[in-house]
Formats: sequence, structure tokens, C-alpha cells
Amino acid sequence: MATLQKIRNKGVLIATVIGLALFAFLAGDAIKNAGALFGKSKNEIGVIADESISIRDFQKKVKHNQDLAQMMSGQSSLSSEQMDKIREQTWQQLIQEIVMNNEYNELGIEVGSEELFELVQGDNLSPIITQMFRGQDGSVDKTKILQILKQLVAAPDGTPQKRYWLNIENQIKASKKAEKYNQLVLGLLNITKARAKHMLDLSSKKVDFSYVVKKYSSISDNDVKVSDSEIQKYYDSHKYLFEQNESRKIEYVAFDIEPSEEDFATVKKNINDIKKEFTAVDKNKEYVNLNSDVKFIPSYVKANQIKNDDLAKFVKGGKVNDIYGPYMEGNTYKVAKINKISSMPDSVKVRHIVIAPVRNDLKATQAKADSILKLINKGADFAKLAKKFSVDKQSAVNGGDLGWIDVNRTGNEFINKIFFAKKGSTFTETSQNGVHIIQVTKQLHISKKYQLATVVRTVDASQKTYNNIYANAVKFAQDVKDDASFNATVEKYKVTKRIAQNINKNAKGVSGIKNARELVKNIYKTEEANSVVTDKDGNSIFELNDKYIIAVVTEINEKGTSPINKVSSSIKRQLINKKKGEMLAKKMSKEISNSKSILSVAQKEGVEVKEANGISFQSFQVGGAGIEPKLIATATTIAKGKISKPIIGNQGVYVLVVNNTTNTKADKKAVEQMKAQMQNMFNYRARYQTAGSLIENANIEDMRYKFY
Repeated sequence: MATLQKIRNKGVLIATVIGLALFAFLAGDAIKNAGALFGKSKNEIGVIADESISIRDFQKKVKHNQDLAQMMSGQSSLSSEQMDKIREQTWQQLIQEIVMNNEYNELGIEVGSEELFELVQGDNLSPIITQMFRGQDGSVDKTKILQILKQLVAAPDGTPQKRYWLNIENQIKASKKAEKYNQLVLGLLNITKARAKHMLDLSSKKVDFSYVVKKYSSISDNDVKVSDSEIQKYYDSHKYLFEQNESRKIEYVAFDIEPSEEDFATVKKNINDIKKEFTAVDKNKEYVNLNSDVKFIPSYVKANQIKNDDLAKFVKGGKVNDIYGPYMEGNTYKVAKINKISSMPDSVKVRHIVIAPVRNDLKATQAKADSILKLINKGADFAKLAKKFSVDKQSAVNGGDLGWIDVNRTGNEFINKIFFAKKGSTFTETSQNGVHIIQVTKQLHISKKYQLATVVRTVDASQKTYNNIYANAVKFAQDVKDDASFNATVEKYKVTKRIAQNINKNAKGVSGIKNARELVKNIYKTEEANSVVTDKDGNSIFELNDKYIIAVVTEINEKGTSPINKVSSSIKRQLINKKKGEMLAKKMSKEISNSKSILSVAQKEGVEVKEANGISFQSFQVGGAGIEPKLIATATTIAKGKISKPIIGNQGVYVLVVNNTTNTKADKKAVEQMKAQMQNMFNYRARYQTAGSLIENANIEDMRYKFY
């Protein structure tokens, strides 16, 4: 385990082990595809490249990743958020593993045993190995590699060390396969000097031009006719523009579970009773911890740091054990008592030496700290002792210096003691990290500060309130059978209807509702649009985040091409603009033939002349015009001084004239730099877009939403 702990301390390896690096794959059993032979099973969680993935196999890999994450982080358990992340990582890794391994097998890409030996302990070490065993000076000690590898390889099967090493080996092989594949792909890409020079010429030429634009809005939509057949024709020839991902749209109402006036009145009476008791006690901290919804906070504040102005005024003129309240903040009633008043600095500068526990023996650890403290009190150099003994290496390199600590950080007894200590004093204090030898070196701005003991009572909805709100939700739900009755019931009960669209099947929440996984799962189990969302028992009321939700699925969008009825309005707008462009271009062409300047064209069209400067072929937009690629292309290719033909753009029809052109001569060095820049860009895109393209065409069916 000592070896494993050394490796665990390399924090960067957490990302290596469970990260989502494109070609870093986790080891595991081969995915069984029996389900694909007998049709889809209720235990099928997905299909990747025609390979069926069962929930059992997926869970096995999730558990593998979970064990690795816990092993590397030292955590005994993971939060639900961490588990969600691991499940997502596992799914992505499965996709990458299956899709890319299919590609590797087809191309005959492999990593043999001799090659693996070289990567692990030979002269061609894998970056994963060098990262694991690189020393502080940047060198890699092969003797140390062999020593640790012997321990890992010799570890019994099934132990964390053995699983860890097998995982590393598989990562090394996967990384090497990816490298070989990349070299094959990159070998097909080559940027020539001629192409680099052409791109350099386009980017080095800059133009200043004047232009006019006649906006499409200058023609009324009513003056342009677009037929259904034209819309259909455009749709049929441009279906690639209307690809959509799978999603759902819902309409819903939320009955918020909020405390009633009666609930507020009950808590107000309770806090008044508490005030009478709190006034009489002298153990303020203990009373707060027993009676408050928020435990005692030992921090100290200035009066002007207290947000409640009336409380701040009270504290400033008060004395210890004076009590204020009750007062209200949000959904809480509070009673505050002055527990302590002290003069203390706004901030202190400290340094420390942390002595790690000696054989888990606190007495032995304290004894060691006391002996070092005696040396300091006799004049020994604190900084040298920190560098020699402190386990906090980050501060030790600076002589143990922790810098300035602000009084706002007071909030635990450990920090408070630093602020009560005298300047120059040295003392010991225990924490979970060991025994600290602390020295206060400087103090800044000593002033009066207050420690408050505050009893907080939160106003929550009572069971009676829950029942009343639920009864209202039930009444609403009883009247809802479909989309039409849902809207009628919204009107009847005068409640607010909300809309959530583009809901992904693996979403954890929807618009306006967090942690709505249960609702999303049932949204996707709803097979027909305009249907009420219900759970497996037919219940249409979902309790989520202090809300009762009743929802209707209004749209079911399957992956593929959007139906024409969904996109016809946007197609119609494009066709209207196209026809407007043709109308304006025809009219402006006549005006150009009779004009000697751009100003003349502007006067005839009743528009102003605009200026654009420093525009190159690679410019993204034009000032005053926005994103207009056709305008940019024309400006950078037309002859200087010539009035252009009408340019049908995104916002309107343009006419321009180039006033000035500047060119930077492309020398040999500049061409080489452009070639290298373009090659790097192509290489980067090839590495990631190739894999992305393979994954996109891998026939992936994700059914995780049925299980999580």
C-alpha cells in the first residue's frame, strides 16, 4: 500500500486514470453482444457501432471506474454528483473504446509485447510512465521504475495495486494505438508552400472601402409571395440544414411548497419564547447549538460588517449578553446575543511549522513540536526549522510563511487563537494535519470586534401546508387528460404555465427545475405528444425540489431531419429575403449603370454611405454591416475604384467601392510560418475531428435514461 500511496500522491494521475482524454481508454472485459442477436432487451442500456451494451456490463465498468476514483482520491465513498460524472465518463469511454478499436482492428494497428516492454521500462518510455516517475529535477529514474513495477506486477490478482497496474498497461497500449492511427491520418495531410503563400496573400491584403446597403426591411413582406410548393422544394433540396437531435418539449405547472402565514406565525411565537430563555442563560454557545437551526459560529466581526443596519447599531452601543430581536431575514427568525467583545487586528501575518503525526501518537507528536518550540524560543532560525521539519512543503520553501490572514476568516477556534495571540508570540496548536508551531509576525489595524451568538429558526412548510398544496395539485391533475385540457385547467385555476424545451434524455434538470431526473425519465417514457407525463404507477404529480409538478409533453423530436411543418416558417423567411434581394439587386443594377460614384447610388436609394477599413479576406465581420461574408469576399477581390455589382447579403443588398488597398509582401520566412501554422491547425483538427466523425457515424443508441 505504501507504493500505491506514493503513486496516489501524484495528483495529476487522477485525470490520467478516469479522465475523458480522447484516446485514453479504460481496461475491462469485452462488451458482450448477445442482446444484439436476440433483439433489444429490457436490460439493454445502449448500442454502439451495432454492439449491444447490457446494463450489467455497463455497471461493471462503472464500478471499475468508481473503485479507481476512490483509490486515487482516498475517498471511501462518492457523492451522487461524482457518480453521475463517472457514469457519463464510462459511457463516453465505451463509445471511444468500441468505435476506435473497430477502426484499429480494421487497419491492423496493434501494440505487441516487446513494444509494450519498451514503453514501460525500455528506451522508448510512454509519456504515462514518465509522468508517473518523473522526479522533481525532471529526470526519470529507471531503477525506481523497475523496483516499483516488480511490486505492482507481483501483487496478488484482484488487489487494488494489481487492478491499478493492469489499467495503466491498457492505457499505455491504447495511447500508443492512437498515436499510430494519428500518424496514418496526418500522413495524408500536407500543406504545400503554394497553398500557404495563397492564404498569406489573402490575409496580408487589406482594403478600405465605402458601401451602401438597402435593407430587406425596406420592402414589406406582403409584397412578396412564397408558395407552399417553393417551401417544399427548398426543404427537399436542403434537408441537411434541418438535422436535429433527439429532444422533448413540455408545458408544466409548479405548485411551490412554501410556508403559509400560519407557519410564519408559529415560528414567530416560538422564537419569542426562545428569547425569554436565551436572555437568562450564560452559556450562549451551548444554548445556540441546542436550540438553533444553525450552529454557533465563533467568528468576530466589526459593527459595520453586520448587514442588518438595526442590529449593527444595537451591537455598537451594546455590551456582553445584551440581546436583540427577534428579527427576520428571508425565511428565518433570529435572536442575536453579544457573546464577546474584543480588540483584535483586522489581519495578521503568520508562519508555521507542521509536525506530522508520529506513529499516530499525539503525545509523541506534541513532544516533538515542543522540542522545536524550545529551540525557537532560544533563538533558532524559524525559517530554517520550517524547511527542515514542516510537512507543509508549500509554505516551508518560504520559511513557513502563510502570508496575511484576514479577520473575516475567523470562524473556528484554531484561526481565532491566531488573532488573540500577541505579535511575536510563538505557540502550538493541534489540527487534523498534526501539530502546528505558529508564530505571529505582524498585526494590522487593531479595532473593536464582536462575536454574536445567534439563534436561527427557519420557517418551513408544515405538514398541514404540504397537505393543502398537494390537495390543490390533485384537483388540478384530475382535470388534465391531454394538452387541450391542460391549457383549459391552467385558465380555470389561474396558475402560471411554464415551458421547457430541448430536453435531452439524459438531462438532470429542465428549465426552471433542478434535480428533475425522475421527471425527465418519465418524459421520455411518454410515447405520444400532447400526453400527460406519469410515473410507472400512473401518477401525474411529481414532487421535485419543494414543488409539485404536473407536465404535458407537447413535442417529441426524434433524431434526424426536422419535419417540414417545424421549419417552414424559417424557410419562408429565407425565401422572402431571397426574393427581396433579387428585387433590390435588379433595381440597384440600373442605378449603378447611371452612376459615377457610390454617393450617387446612395442618393438614389435614399441611404447613407458607410465606411469600412482594414478588411482582409480572413475578416469575420464588417463594422456597421455585421457578418457578411459575400461583402468581404467582393471587397477583397474587386479592382480599386470600381463600383461593384449588387451583392445579396444576409441583411440586405450591398454596393461598394474600394478606396485603398495595402499589401504586405510575403517573404520566404512568412510563408514558412504560415505553412507551419496551417499544418498545426490541420493536425489538430485531424486528431479530433477524425474520431468525432467515426463516432458520429457509429450508429449509437443511448438508452441510459431508462436506468438512471
